[in-house]
Amino acid sequence: MKKCLVIGGGFAGLSSAVYLSDKNHKVTLLEASPKLGGRAYSIYDSKLNRSYDNGQHIIMGCYNETLRFISTINSSHLLEIPDSLSINFIKKGGEIFPLRSPKEKYPFNLLTALLNYKAISLKSRLKIIDFFLDLLCCYSCDLKDKTVIEWMKDQKQTEEAIDFFWSILVVGALNTTIEKASAAVFAEILKRIFFDGTQSSTIILSKVGLSDLYVKPSVDFILNNGNEIKLSERIIKIEFEGNRVLKVISEKSSYDDFDYVISAIPSYAISKIFQSSENYYHNLPSLNYGTILNIHLWLNQNPFTERFYGFLDGKIHWVFNHGDHISITISAADQYNDKSEEEILNIIYSDLEIFFPIFISNLVKDFRVIKEKRATFIPDISSLELRKEISTQFENLILAGDWINTKLPSTIESAVMSGRLAAESID
Repeated sequence: MKKCLVIGGGFAGLSSAVYLSDKNHKVTLLEASPKLGGRAYSIYDSKLNRSYDNGQHIIMGCYNETLRFISTINSSHLLEIPDSLSINFIKKGGEIFPLRSPKEKYPFNLLTALLNYKAISLKSRLKIIDFFLDLLCCYSCDLKDKTVIEWMKDQKQTEEAIDFFWSILVVGALNTTIEKASAAVFAEILKRIFFDGTQSSTIILSKVGLSDLYVKPSVDFILNNGNEIKLSERIIKIEFEGNRVLKVISEKSSYDDFDYVISAIPSYAISKIFQSSENYYHNLPSLNYGTILNIHLWLNQNPFTERFYGFLDGKIHWVFNHGDHISITISAADQYNDKSEEEILNIIYSDLEIFFPIFISNLVKDFRVIKEKRATFIPDISSLELRKEISTQFENLILAGDWINTKLPSTIESAVMSGRLAAESID
């Protein structure tokens, strides 16, 4: 049994602590804030007398690491798991175009889904299918120096296919634009979503808030295994000797009785801690981050009938229907950082009214606007090499987080994978 100190209580830190607990190691988890969940958390609003998530976080059917983690903490029953891919895309004026795979044998069901995606012309649909066939036979393609838009143009994708299919996938999966996104990272995502069976392309939603889905079950799992969690414990310094971490100092206490330290916080946060420490060396990436804007609208009457919608050529990217309220997601949203809530709401209401003639702003009885300014790092070309070079000189310091070199973008899946890998590296 090893004694392990885990810094950070988001998906990466909690998964590290859960898997360490499962291996009967002794774990102390430290979280700087008074809550767990990192960048994916629930908020209790006393005025509304209810909780809601900071934003809509989805799980893809190809998120094997995440689904394994959720199964480990015994909360799989809290997920809505569909049989196949089903997304309703909407154009201005309210016309809906389903992207839906029938219950046919894989991969013919996905082929049928693309052929029936009538938001774009048959020519564009055939170009998309041709692209996938080429990708299927091209796992060794050298894409490391290409952006997604360069890749799409090389593959002679139509402007229509780019605007109404590829751009939507890139913004939703990578939280950046096709002009910035790395083609290599996007290719990895496409292979996982579309080339790994029928279930891999499904969109899985939670029946409950994030705190109930993974935070509380993780806490129960960790505590029931005799380990501990300490909140409001911000780390201010790490002391080293040679190639080992000797002491971790927080604003409240100091810790030196451990065999390993797992840092499961963002690269910019651990860099700040290192900078306040003596005799350190590290090679951590300086990554660029992007904003995700989430708007929650509570309605007097809910005119929306589907569980969620994707927007074609709108300022809004997604609307999720929660019954008594809807949540709106805009990715790659840096342009909204300096806008007021009133300005944002005017933009949102205008878009909703254009896409849904049934919607009027008078339906809204309350709202919340949440800007996650460092929601995800931007998986551009430069980030590929930066992540490959991540290292520390300390043999008992292990890094975790969605930003380490998992080959995935900044997703729940990447964070959970990093936590498992960190735990499994400890004998």
